[in-house]
Amino acid sequence: MKRDRRHIIFCLILCLLPLAMKGQRIIELHLERNQCAGSEQTVTFGLRRTNTVVVSNQNATLGHSEQIFLPDGVECNGSCSYRSPVTFSEFDPSACITSAEDIKYVRIKMEHSYIGDIYINITCPNGRKADIMRYAGTGTSACDDAIPSESVGWLYGDNLSEGFYFGEANDRENENQPCDANASGNEPGVGWNYCWSSNTTSGYGYAAGDGIVYRAPNGNVNSNIIDSSNVAAKTHFYHPDQNFTRLVGCPLNGTWYIEVVDGYSIDNGYIFEWSLSLDASLIDTCRAESYLVMGGPTEQVNDSTFRLIAPDHVLHDSTVNYRFIVVSSCGDTIDTTAAIVYHPNLQGDTIDTAVCESLRWGSRIFDRDTMFSFNAVSQWGCDSIGTMNLTVYPSYKQHFYDTVCVNEPCLFEGETYYGHGTYTHRLPTIHGCDSLLILHLHVLSEEMRAGIKAIPLIVTSESPYIELYDASRHHDWSEWQMGGEEQRATHLTYRYPTEKDSAVIVLVAYSYEGCSDTASVTARIDRTMVTVPNVFTPNLERNKVWRPALLDVSEMEVWIYSRQGNLVAHLEGTEAYWDGRNLDGTPCPQGNYVYQMRYRSTLRPERVLTKSGNIMMIR
Repeated sequence: MKRDRRHIIFCLILCLLPLAMKGQRIIELHLERNQCAGSEQTVTFGLRRTNTVVVSNQNATLGHSEQIFLPDGVECNGSCSYRSPVTFSEFDPSACITSAEDIKYVRIKMEHSYIGDIYINITCPNGRKADIMRYAGTGTSACDDAIPSESVGWLYGDNLSEGFYFGEANDRENENQPCDANASGNEPGVGWNYCWSSNTTSGYGYAAGDGIVYRAPNGNVNSNIIDSSNVAAKTHFYHPDQNFTRLVGCPLNGTWYIEVVDGYSIDNGYIFEWSLSLDASLIDTCRAESYLVMGGPTEQVNDSTFRLIAPDHVLHDSTVNYRFIVVSSCGDTIDTTAAIVYHPNLQGDTIDTAVCESLRWGSRIFDRDTMFSFNAVSQWGCDSIGTMNLTVYPSYKQHFYDTVCVNEPCLFEGETYYGHGTYTHRLPTIHGCDSLLILHLHVLSEEMRAGIKAIPLIVTSESPYIELYDASRHHDWSEWQMGGEEQRATHLTYRYPTEKDSAVIVLVAYSYEGCSDTASVTARIDRTMVTVPNVFTPNLERNKVWRPALLDVSEMEVWIYSRQGNLVAHLEGTEAYWDGRNLDGTPCPQGNYVYQMRYRSTLRPERVLTKSGNIMMIR
């Protein structure tokens, strides 16, 4: 049997210099991540550069990795603002931002179609904000009021590409479920890195010269996507719309936010992660003082050397997580976890193994209970010699068949289905093997539709009859349902009940399979009536004004003329009347006058009706 004893020596590069522990430091691990059972490797915290584990002196960068859905300009969960936090706690309590140079950059990994739709700012722990990207202000949504007015409207140049994308955006959305990231159509695209910086001392290469213009150059493989930033090469960075000098005075410790608001009701997006990088010179220094390895079985050889001990036997690949901890003289720590996978190294053991359906062992497949011996060397160099007692548990499939009418629900295993198709539910057996319940659903009379053609739908008392026609499709027979009566006919004449203001006419179409579909129309009666008096007496107490009596009239306009054809009065509105005065307010003489009236029905306002006649005014 091979026992792989690799003595991997690794250390922290300290070089007897102070180790700045309060900044974001990481332990870079170069371990043998795959080991045979029974093997071991030794790690040593030391000072030699040849060792294979180092503490890397990074900038004070803190990031947050979380998939944040940016809905399409709608308020979700009571807010239009979508915020993502990172929290610093490693700085001196009094430390704060003193210049824009203190902030190296803000990096956002994101995708969003139509970058002109969104507004982005960074907010520091005391509430100060700086706009990273203004809202282009070319559209509206339920959330555009959530964007400060001074942050609306792009300011620079005429070569802006507000219609281009951040990242490889999924240019679709579910308009019916705009707040649900899991809804079909709201799936995330592919995020690209974008960095914004006001720092002029770190050698950054800014985009498009001034770093504020968003373009997709012809050389871009995706010509409609804004060029991403290259963080490692420090190229293609962007200037924020508001210089980071606005954040001078912000405390370093505390929670910083990226805030995004979508101001235009077309297109959504995602933020996948973001980070804030601060100048490492802001951090106090302490010395590394002690080292610790925790997790799986270990043996401490001396103060700085630890032996990682593998289990003697494992039946399957087994993962052990080890923690490597450096503690400074200030009490600060660097804490990193590494996983080592231990592979089987069997030595004449008999293994009892149970699987579902089958087991592939090398080129052989076992699909029933059996016992077999094996002798092999794994890809990791581990000897395997032993006997396996194999138990194979079956998986089951059960088919169900159901038939429903169109729009009729079928309830199956707690889910409701409506359309043609095959639907599968996966259930575990008592042995943990998947079993399938398969529904085959057939929908009857899927193309059948009930339909009514009614002429006319608005009747009068003088003409109360409606001609009804069966306009149903792909049916076998139909039945009219009106006023508690049922009739079968492809055409009939229906007398509207004039005592009612409206009547509902229902037609049900049926198929021989027993499916049905219903159509209905609502008929109404037009009771519009205008009664005009032909005599009035302005000088008496009774009948002093001429006023038409109206029923179901929405508009009225009247012109009154003398016998000589001169216009003496013009009335507008359903409450208008004539008091016998001329247009200039003087009383008209007793005599005969002629009126012309134009009015509209309340039920059918598209029709213009007219009426004319004589008026006798007696003084």
